[in-house]
Amino acid sequence: MSQATSRKIMKETLVKFSPKKLGLAAVLVVLGLALGAGGIYVGETDDAPGAALIGLALMIGLIVFGIRTARRKG
Repeated sequence: MSQATSRKIMKETLVKFSPKKLGLAAVLVVLGLALGAGGIYVGETDDAPGAALIGLALMIGLIVFGIRTARRKG
């Protein structure tokens, strides 16, 4: 495969991120981390394992949603 062909393939497969999508994804990830940390804190101080589990589930969900938002085409 020639170098020009490999460059063309790489150019077509690169995901183009818009600043708006990256900003929204960053906000979702930060929000997820904050909710996860808050849930773990409440779970540790109040002896409520359900709060820690809900915090972790929210954290994972928002991080995944943020990554999907950043990678979405369109």
